[in-house]
Amino acid sequence: MKVMSIFGTRPEIIRLSRIFPLLDKNFKHIMVNTGQNYTKELSSVFFSDLELRKPDYNLKIRTGQYGTEIADIINKTEQVILKENPDLILILGDTNSGLSAIPASHHGIPIAHLEAGMRAYDNRMPEEKNRILIDHLSTVLLPYTNYSRENLIRENIHPSKIYVVGNPIVEVIEHFLPKIDKSKILEKMKLKQNDFFLVTAHRSENVDDPEQLKIIFSSLEKLHKKFKKRIIYPLHPRTLSKSKKIKIPKGIEIIKPLGFFDFTKLEKNALCLITDSGTVPEETLYFKKPCVTIRESTERPETIEAGSNILAGLDIENILGSVNQIISTKYDWKWDSSLGDGKTASKVLNILRGKLERRKI
Repeated sequence: MKVMSIFGTRPEIIRLSRIFPLLDKNFKHIMVNTGQNYTKELSSVFFSDLELRKPDYNLKIRTGQYGTEIADIINKTEQVILKENPDLILILGDTNSGLSAIPASHHGIPIAHLEAGMRAYDNRMPEEKNRILIDHLSTVLLPYTNYSRENLIRENIHPSKIYVVGNPIVEVIEHFLPKIDKSKILEKMKLKQNDFFLVTAHRSENVDDPEQLKIIFSSLEKLHKKFKKRIIYPLHPRTLSKSKKIKIPKGIEIIKPLGFFDFTKLEKNALCLITDSGTVPEETLYFKKPCVTIRESTERPETIEAGSNILAGLDIENILGSVNQIISTKYDWKWDSSLGDGKTASKVLNILRGKLERRKI
């Protein structure tokens, strides 16, 4: 039986990293990297860090212009699908790479979608459109939580196609925790535990608009002045390209994107995370670290319900107030009901094997 995994960004590589070895061991596994994240810091370095073999294909898609990128993904993944003729394709998440589901579905190849059912109900987000399309083209849907399962059922996806498997990030962190703890990034940057803010912001609805991006930097400037803490901001290439005409305020330390171990070490030791990421709030919940999400909506309400994350929007005073509130709270947040039991990889393997052997897809 031949299983093809298609991916292209840092979060996909990380979350699939404990699933890939099981696919290699139990199937003829074809790894296809679209190359959507093309810089070393965001892509290739993670294969060595996460002890992964070289992908069978690197499609080196053209990024930048939306239509060009999507057309390249559809065209190049279709060519690989026709050449390899897999029994099933595994996709994680909602990136443009996941739109390989379009040619797969057209050619009748079953699709398993891990991270299915997430909804922000906000169509300003390109990812929202992607995840809906991928879900409705998929044959097997693998949501992280019952919350996401309910979203799928409300959209008339039959329950027999849906299996709640938990969040794969738990076993990724637990597997690599010794290497994370060995990271010297704190010493290298002369950072003290619980004495700095860590920032990530790169979403198109935030950084593509210069005025929105200015609000983010103004908020961070006021945060630095109010709390007298260092602000560490690994700058995503997307944000870098949009910020060239903006003066970076004092107190904001811009650094290059970090490898998985270094970044996770910072997450584990920060006072608070300020982010527009969907995945960072999951990781901070695991580490029981306060998080403030600078977005108007989120597809991961579980982190808010757990108490570790506040949805602050892009209002400066609300961001400051949210940070002050969440770091002032005495917390011992529980992550198991939101993230699962840390056994996602084996569940995914068992579901796929059962479906393929019985040809019930």
